[in-house]
Amino acid sequence: MDLPAALEQNFGFDAFRPGQQEACQAALDGRDVLVVMPTGSGKSLCYQLPALMRDDLTIVVSPLVALMQDQVEALQARGLSDKIALVNAQQGLDANAGVLSRAVAGDLRLLYVSPERFSSPGFLDRMRQARIGLFVVDEAHCVSQWGHDFRPDYFRLADAARHLDAGSIVASTATATPRVATDVVRRLGLRDPLRVATGFDRPNISFAVARPAPHEKRPLVAEALRGEDALPAIVYAGTRAGAEEIAETLAAELGEEAVAYHAGLDRERRAVAQRRFLADDVRVIVATNAFGMGVDKANVRTVLHAGVPSSLEAYYQEAGRAGRDGRPARAVLLAENRDKALHVHFIKRDEVEEQLPAALHDRLRASSDGNGRYGVAAAELSRAIGGGQDRLRSLLGHLARAGVILPSPSAPDRVAGRFAGPFDRRAAAACRASVEESARVRWRQYREIWAYVESEKCRRRTILRHFGDRADPAPRPEGVRCCDVCAEGLVPELPPPPPEAIADLDGAIVSVARGARPAVGRTTCAEILHGARTKKIERNSYDGLPAYGVSSHMRRADILARVDDLIADGVVETSGGAYPVLRLPARIAA
Repeated sequence: MDLPAALEQNFGFDAFRPGQQEACQAALDGRDVLVVMPTGSGKSLCYQLPALMRDDLTIVVSPLVALMQDQVEALQARGLSDKIALVNAQQGLDANAGVLSRAVAGDLRLLYVSPERFSSPGFLDRMRQARIGLFVVDEAHCVSQWGHDFRPDYFRLADAARHLDAGSIVASTATATPRVATDVVRRLGLRDPLRVATGFDRPNISFAVARPAPHEKRPLVAEALRGEDALPAIVYAGTRAGAEEIAETLAAELGEEAVAYHAGLDRERRAVAQRRFLADDVRVIVATNAFGMGVDKANVRTVLHAGVPSSLEAYYQEAGRAGRDGRPARAVLLAENRDKALHVHFIKRDEVEEQLPAALHDRLRASSDGNGRYGVAAAELSRAIGGGQDRLRSLLGHLARAGVILPSPSAPDRVAGRFAGPFDRRAAAACRASVEESARVRWRQYREIWAYVESEKCRRRTILRHFGDRADPAPRPEGVRCCDVCAEGLVPELPPPPPEAIADLDGAIVSVARGARPAVGRTTCAEILHGARTKKIERNSYDGLPAYGVSSHMRRADILARVDDLIADGVVETSGGAYPVLRLPARIAA
């Protein structure tokens, strides 16, 4: 059966998208392949179809259980249940053993596993009994130390593929810059791979960046999601608490149920929230970045970030979940100035002192069983190194990169694995180099995402150039505007304040003009009423004025416009000179 006929039979499609047929043919021919396609362009087909056409086993390594489950369920819905299976910690030992038996017997064509599985010698020994053709590394940017979602467990995959005598390796990603793509090829040991890159443009998505004041963010989130053409929507929050708060706010503001999704919820609640969203039972999901990788929902109309992600790659991957059906969609990023300070704080917080890798190694050694294996509570290790889970994960990554440890699958609250080598002078130097490179990567990602936020150039073109795509942005479908730089009306705006708020504002402006000492200009007046915390306001105790912060619910630009209206109407005046200040006319001041 040729590829087009197999496509029709297994997936019901009558035509390939760009790049798919070339990648499928190379995989069928046993050639290594690197697939770089934007989110929603059909990367998974590039290994699923050849796997179904081959008579051996294809192993798909995927970073998230939800991602694996989505792909397995989608294939099962097409009547392929007898050929597809997955192995994960949620199924139990007996279920996983049964799946491996089917794989060894040749009954499966696609087996999905997590990268941690390859830390287990027992798993590797069992899989060596199967006849493995394709070894697929999904979300392959995770293998690169320069990728936005680096995972140390991915480091072992090249060795695992060779150990299993896989015929060829297929690496798939949506967010690889040229540097990351080259690093993926090197780290996976791809041999003269076919590189399939179809460009990064998503012409049906309009991109916009808004710069709200802190008190404006929640109202702007609601404003951006009003109207049927804005839903279904994914709202990304920076924290678990933020996800809960925004979901509650949106339910009240929109009269539309909104569910939260984050790692702090139990597995069943997350699964229910995801199922309801995918089924359009609920049209707004507010999530941390724990949600979304690989989630296949075609009709998402808006992806809104209520905070600035850590990298432009992470942002584009999440924004790309909008409009996978090809219809007009929006990606809106709300960037507060304090997000920038938070980024710097987190980067500095996670900086690793030179002595910590050795200290962690010693703690792991102390917990070892005498046979080169260790197992210890994650909380205990976090306390020992003086940091949270992110710092612990980072340190384990540095030790793994240095060839000191090989992590093993374990419960979320434990750290387990085996020692691969001594922590000697060479390992210490490798850890130092890894730590330094990690810091450089994070600072570079910080500069790149904020250059995007603060740019006055076309946002679509900026994204394309970041990923090494030199093509001009593709023509947009009817009804799609490029970005907020190229077109008006894409940035959500708060409605004007009601008349009673304007009346209160007038009195507040007069109060500041009468009471501020030293007297202030129109801009500082607006800042006082808005509740700003500047050095000038604090130094002169303007935050002690009765009118301080009374109009914090309004946009600063609207306050300033009203000051100008009152000046024009003669209600307040400005002095002359180089630095004019507000004052009351003699008839009012008296």
